[in-house]
Amino acid sequence: MTGRLYIDLGNSRIKWMLENPQSCSDMRAMEYTRGHFSEVLDSAWRFADRPEQLWLASVAGSETNNELTAWVRDAWELTPHVMKVSAADCGLTCGYLQPEQLGVDRWAAMISAYRYSQDGVCVVDCGTAVTLDMVDASGRHLGGYILPGVQAMKHKLLQETAIDMEEQYIRTGQEWGNSTVTCVELGTRKAVVALIEQSIERLQAAGICDPGLILTGGEAGLIEPLMQIDCQRRDRLVLEGIRLYAREHGS
Repeated sequence: MTGRLYIDLGNSRIKWMLENPQSCSDMRAMEYTRGHFSEVLDSAWRFADRPEQLWLASVAGSETNNELTAWVRDAWELTPHVMKVSAADCGLTCGYLQPEQLGVDRWAAMISAYRYSQDGVCVVDCGTAVTLDMVDASGRHLGGYILPGVQAMKHKLLQETAIDMEEQYIRTGQEWGNSTVTCVELGTRKAVVALIEQSIERLQAAGICDPGLILTGGEAGLIEPLMQIDCQRRDRLVLEGIRLYAREHGS
């Protein structure tokens, strides 16, 4: 392994991509649980060559971040370059009154999406939580929403009710649920779809911008087929944003 290693560290999943002078590798991803993170890193990188640099965007807690830092220090004698959110960076202006409170993964996704579109864009990261962020054509972050992801909504519903969620197939193009299970499956997914479509319609109606729509995240495949408006799916969106940030801030 040579070149720059970009890492997107979430609450239950680590994703990474390697860039060398010729190209970028495909995205790799692994699930992890607290207490076993170092084992996941061993499995992923134990036999890998040392990268020249490591760039990290993390929304995991300090304990997990410290484990990663210790692992790369011991294995490669490297210290990660940690991506930070600021009031303005990489052509974007942050819409938060306190930019440091914005998740760095959202910031990375917006940087990548705006650089790619060069226009207004709605960025939706579909994971354990769904985050939606709006950026206008000038690169101004207008703000956004956070709501539970599809699986999180289903999990909470099962905790609070006696619904038995045995697996059932949802047909392509199925509009209405025809069993309790398919009602839950479609209802949780369409709740996300409705928020996305309503948010875009409001921006259009206000004459602010006509944003494109980019989806990313592990649950994007559940949402994309139900969208009634054009959208693009970019699974490496956060990693691409880290790469752009590294180009601005690295040597």
